[in-house]
Order: sequence, then C-alpha cells, then structure tokens
Amino acid sequence: MAKTNQPKTPQTAAQREETRKQSVERRKNADTLRKLYIGLGLVGVLLVGLLAAGLTQELVIKPRTPIASANGAPISSAEFAQRVKFDWLQNSQSLADPQGSSLKVLDQMVDEKLVREQAAQRGLTVSDDEVNERIEQFFGYQRVPPTPAPTFTPDPAFTPGPDPTATPLPTPTPVSLEAYQKEYQDYLKQITEQSGMSEADFRQLVAFDLLRQKLYEDVTKDVPTTEEQVEASHILIRVIEPQPTPTALPADQATPTPDPLATPTPEPRTADQALARAIEVKQRLDAGEDFATLAKEYSEDPGSAAAGGALGWFGRETMVKEFVDAAFALEPGQISGPVKTDFGYHIIKVTAKDPARPSDPYSLQQRQSDAFTTWLDGVRNAAQIERNWTLDKVPPTPGVVTQG
Repeated sequence: MAKTNQPKTPQTAAQREETRKQSVERRKNADTLRKLYIGLGLVGVLLVGLLAAGLTQELVIKPRTPIASANGAPISSAEFAQRVKFDWLQNSQSLADPQGSSLKVLDQMVDEKLVREQAAQRGLTVSDDEVNERIEQFFGYQRVPPTPAPTFTPDPAFTPGPDPTATPLPTPTPVSLEAYQKEYQDYLKQITEQSGMSEADFRQLVAFDLLRQKLYEDVTKDVPTTEEQVEASHILIRVIEPQPTPTALPADQATPTPDPLATPTPEPRTADQALARAIEVKQRLDAGEDFATLAKEYSEDPGSAAAGGALGWFGRETMVKEFVDAAFALEPGQISGPVKTDFGYHIIKVTAKDPARPSDPYSLQQRQSDAFTTWLDGVRNAAQIERNWTLDKVPPTPGVVTQG
C-alpha cells in the first residue's frame, strides 16, 4: 500500500524569525569562543615567554652581567660572588659587615684589572713555575732543603765547662712533598666547596700577587735609598696634667693598700713650669755642663734618657715637624733653645749631619709604599671605572656553625 505524503505543518513567520535568531546567536557564540581561545593561547605563550625570560635573566644573564668594569675590562657578578665568599673564608671578621667587606672586595678586583693592565704595558709577566714555587712556600714545602750547618768537632784536648746555653733549639721539621700535596689538595677542596673557586681561579690569585709585587718594584725602583739625616740627642721636659681626683669609696669598702713597687704619680707641671725648667737646663749647658749627664738627670723621654738623650741618626720623616725643623737647622755641635712639641719642651743637640745617608729599612719601605700609593691613585683617577653594585649582588652570608 503506497505511503501517503503528509503535508508539512507550515511555519509561522515568528517561528522562522526565531530560527534565524538562533543561528546568528550560535555563530556569535562560536566566534566569541574562538577569540577567547586565541586570547588564552596568546596569554599562555606570553606567560611562558616571561617565565623563560625570567629564568634566563636569573640563571644566565644576571650572573654574567658585569658588576663593574675598569677601562672596559669587565667583572662579572659570578666572579664577584666567588671572591666575596673566598674573602669570607679567609677572613672571618669580614662576616661582621658582609656588605662593607663585599664593597672592599669589589674595589680590590677593580684594582686588579688596573694593575694587570699596567703590568702588561710594562712587559711584566709571571710564569707557571713562579706560581708553583709561591704556592709551595705558602704550605712550607722547599724544593731544595736548606744546607745543614756544619757540625762542630771539639778539640779532644779541650775540656769545656758547663754551657748555660747548651739547651738545643728546636729544629723546624721540613714539609715533605707528599705532605705538601695532600695539604694543598685539602685546601683546594675546602675553597671549592665554600666559595666555588677552582684551582685555576686560585692560581690566578697567586699569579696576581706576584705580578703586583713586580709592578711595585718597577714603580718604586727610582725612590731614593738615601736621605739627609742628622745624628742628635735631646732632653725632654714634659708638661704633666694633674691626675683626676679619685672617687670616694663607700663607707663599707676598705681603702686599698698602696703598692710599694708602683711608679709614683708625678707632680703636675704646667707649660710655663716646663718651659722654665727647660730654660734652666739650657743655661747649665751654656755654662759648660755635659749634655749626656744632664739628659740622664732631667730628660723625661724613657727611650733615650738612660743613653744620655741619644736618638741616633734620623731623617726628616721620622720625627714631628717642630722637632725636625729645629734639629736640621742646627750645625754639628750646636744646641737649640727649648723647642715646643705636643710632647713638651726639647733641648736638642746635633752631633753630625749627612746629606745622603742610607735610609733605614723602615723609612725606605714607607717612602716606597707612599710612592706606589700615589702612583696607583693616579692610575685610578685616569681610568674609566663603572660600578653596578647593588645589595642583591652580595651572596648570602654563610650561617654560623655552633659547636656543642
């Protein structure tokens, strides 16, 4: 039996309009969702990029960012952190002020760049063998042991008496090669664990120490080794300030018994009284009395009074200005009038003068040090130095281990 086609129910205009609205709405929703997904995807990509950039900044760029530079030679943050930790390891007192000590380390590293540059300009170098020898010296190892002193064989016919100095002095035990190598490796392990410094880094520090010494010698080679000096004696009369009045003790506390061996407190002496005594001494000298005798009687300089006031030879840089000016103005055999300094009043006698006497080791070393410091200050002032130090560049301070 054939199917009969049923007529469709005709849609009303309102139904057709509702269907079009739903279609448009679905398209709008789909478009909105598509844009939302695209936006979320872009945000995700941006976040991943920012995270990657942050990690790159913290793990790669930041450690390599120069914390300072000297004439274009950079000092990386990683190098700086390593050296600060090494400084803390070598000098525990630096931990009391980690920020201040880190800035000192940075200044040292800047100076190192300048010193290396200046040494290179002067053709100064350090060999690997020199570095090896210096490290061996640090640990007490000697490649060539010192030659032992010859043994004294007494004459059999001579019978000595008791020698009060016969107790033998301790002989230092030489460090063997094996002991040196072990101690050196233990030290390298320690600095690697606590500062991240490798053996190559440590050797660079040793090499720099040698290089700086060579540069120091080159810069100071023209510092005069002689100077004008005088040989003189003096008599010092001090100004003595009155001692403070002692605080009264409580009634129930006994007064301490004076120490009979204690040095008695000197009587106060004003500046006028000290000058009057100095004038009196000078008058006695003018009358022909012996300088050394009066110095032993009147001088209040504990370092020279017992020797008749003798000070030996000295240059212009070893005494206070007023004393030096008076002493160098005298000719041998002349005696000054009272010369006032912060120590009191001096009567000075010059016994000899030498315009070019060899300097004593301390004075020469001081002049050389001053000359090198002045030279280095000039190098610093002429250099292009940049510092990018910030507090976050200082490595974390190691904790203090408490021993139980």
